[in-house]
Amino acid sequence: MEAQWILSACIALFTAALWRFMTVYWWRPRAIAAQLKKQGIRGPPPTLMAGQMLEIRKTMAAIRDHDMETFSQDIVHRVQPGFHKWNNQYGKRFVYWWGTEPRISVSEPEIVREALSKKFSHFEKSDMSVWFLTMFLGRGLVSVTGEEWSHHRRLVAPAFFHERIKQMTGTIATCASVMLDRWEAMMQQNPEIEISAEARKLTGDVISHTAFGTSYLKGQRVFVILTKEIPDLFPILFRFSWILPGVRFLPLPVNLKLWKFHQELDSLITGIIDERRESVKCGRSDSYGNDLLGLMLKECDSSNSKFTNKDLIEECKTFYFAGHETTASLLTWTLMLLGGYPEWQDRARAEVHEVCGTETPDGENVSKLKLIGAILYETLRLYPPAVEMTRECMVETWLQDLHVPKGVTLAFQVIGMHHDKELWGEDATEFNPDRFKDGISNACKHPNAFIPFSLGPRVCVGQSFAMIEAKVILAMILQRFSFRLSPNYRHNPAMKFGLKPIHGVPLVLETVGRFQES
Repeated sequence: MEAQWILSACIALFTAALWRFMTVYWWRPRAIAAQLKKQGIRGPPPTLMAGQMLEIRKTMAAIRDHDMETFSQDIVHRVQPGFHKWNNQYGKRFVYWWGTEPRISVSEPEIVREALSKKFSHFEKSDMSVWFLTMFLGRGLVSVTGEEWSHHRRLVAPAFFHERIKQMTGTIATCASVMLDRWEAMMQQNPEIEISAEARKLTGDVISHTAFGTSYLKGQRVFVILTKEIPDLFPILFRFSWILPGVRFLPLPVNLKLWKFHQELDSLITGIIDERRESVKCGRSDSYGNDLLGLMLKECDSSNSKFTNKDLIEECKTFYFAGHETTASLLTWTLMLLGGYPEWQDRARAEVHEVCGTETPDGENVSKLKLIGAILYETLRLYPPAVEMTRECMVETWLQDLHVPKGVTLAFQVIGMHHDKELWGEDATEFNPDRFKDGISNACKHPNAFIPFSLGPRVCVGQSFAMIEAKVILAMILQRFSFRLSPNYRHNPAMKFGLKPIHGVPLVLETVGRFQES
């Protein structure tokens, strides 16, 4: 009798597993494909279980092995090879599969605006995106959804109000000055400096000081774990998790490493938090302060708050990473472009000298650096922090003439729109900051074709901070140095945990005189 019961249980489990497998990997993909086909939306046929994931990953890996032959900014075919191929084959709307997740590729600004602004509550980050972000950063602002996201957003937003950011320019300038002094010392031995690593160190120092009241050296291990140790595990994690999502809970060697890194992160960040608490407790400070950490501590210690100490730690992880990676990337690509287009570098330096003279950029004069702002916008257009954004449809929705079934993910092609000649003109793949001389809304045919920081209620909370930080740092670099791309520079922009210059950006620097007048 017992053997018969066990056999029956095994048959039931097998039947349930088979039903689940057939539903997820066979019937559902075909049902969704049939619905989309009625709208004229087609795409490449998916492989069982993987969809187009393996093809895309294999193509991207191959691209990283080959440098570009010219210093061209026409890079969509390299960083979004699937989009480039299928957009040409199927049109602006097509469906592809990321594992078991159906994705409609969208590169029409009006559709993007409606989904991210008007009907943003109909769309959330997909389970797959949430899993990835949680595995990486924990449950912070970028990974939580719904009411939990609203609460986190309301909490951290005051730290990035414009007037508060203007007050941070002195700290930003101090951090930058230390780096530039070090560059001058390094140039005595070798005028060539690899700029991407320097940019990460500097922006790490800035976010450490402005958001957490500490320094890059104190938070250095945090940055190493978040930017190298954990990302290095992703290829192995992805290899299994897209087939068996539950594998992330098993005590496999890769999971044990990931858990160990997060335990170390929690310990390091707890030390920074405890230091701030102790400062108030022993009377060295009369409050937690008004920086990001101070605001979160006040909320965490509030008697009726739902914001726990665990939430505080997870949010610190998020801002340690996002607070320096975006600006570091922006500075790296901007310096690469100005090193390759010296006429724009000369114009930018002339503006800095005209506006700032011998003074360090501050909260008042930085807003007058219009050309610097245009150069940064043009860099973000050509090299956006995220080349694609995804949102899952939570309720059946119409966007203009596009019917989006529940459970389908929209893939907003950020870099595809940014390089679209129909939107930006025939010079869409060329570096031309003058297109932004009359502001973002007049730079192209549709104001929402430029979305480097997303759009709508979930727009990047730190975008103003990133722009002002980049303006101050770039202006200070131009005051003290001229630079050109090194003969050793190899042009290879590609996807490697974000859009990266695979071989770095070596620049040859020359001193133009400390705060030299033009």
